[in-house]
Amino acid sequence: MKRCANYLAGVGYATIFGFSFLVTKDALAALDPFELLFLRFGLAALAIGALALAGLVKLEYRGKPKADLALACLFQPLLYFAFETFGIKETSTSTAGILIGALPAAVAVLGALMLKERLSLRQAASLGLSIAGVALVAAWGAISGSGAERGDSPRGILLILGAVGSATFFNIYSRKSSRSYGPIETTFAMMLTGAIVFGAVALGRGAALGRLAGPEGLAARAASAWVGIAYLGLLSSVLAFFLVNFTLSRLMASQSVVFANLTTVVTVAAGVVLRGEAFGAVQAIGAAAIVLGVWGTNAAARRGRA
Repeated sequence: MKRCANYLAGVGYATIFGFSFLVTKDALAALDPFELLFLRFGLAALAIGALALAGLVKLEYRGKPKADLALACLFQPLLYFAFETFGIKETSTSTAGILIGALPAAVAVLGALMLKERLSLRQAASLGLSIAGVALVAAWGAISGSGAERGDSPRGILLILGAVGSATFFNIYSRKSSRSYGPIETTFAMMLTGAIVFGAVALGRGAALGRLAGPEGLAARAASAWVGIAYLGLLSSVLAFFLVNFTLSRLMASQSVVFANLTTVVTVAAGVVLRGEAFGAVQAIGAAAIVLGVWGTNAAARRGRA
């Protein structure tokens, strides 16, 4: 039952995150990135705070080590979502999803360096294949006309790769902080950090541009994107990140993050089917290399444990 719960949690957060790329891209039509991040994490922090006040969840931070939790909050949501939100604005949904698919390989590499997890020759070869897939997608989008046709830019691809790096470090430090904090405590700390930092930036920019009130004010524009804000704030932030931290408290980082493969599949399918984004042979080859590389890495790991 515990194993089934772990896998269901992984499938759940991967599916929610998969659609979040599409929802984010739509919400950015009405809001700038910092405004969207502020509203997203502000709503999430309020939701968890209300649950805590109602006695439905327990938040306890006193007397516990803070360093690993603080680093987890730095990488996720601050750095990750700054990179991802600006990156999505300059890339297609399918390209962003494919590049995020390299996350499991990146976590496996960092886990070997920081958590002393040993990699076999087969695992190393599989990681190389996954990284090659990312390089192929990134290079093709930068030098070919197809990337421009889908809305990809070299800067957007670099920003998405920055998001992958930030998420990699988050997985490591969330795993470490799970020794002292429960999943809901880690999730609330992340949401509150995002709300405070992104809120300060968004309100400062809005005041400077005179966009805090009136027809062009934040409230008016947020009203036109409330469905996306609710999805990102409640499902993609509260529920999905609770499931992420839950799996990281039960599984090794390299095991938990493998569900990012499903995120890639959902994201690419949503971009192609719902937005009509182009998906050519080069992107298909790159996606296949990423998925095969990640599958090979984890299959070798399971065989080694057996």
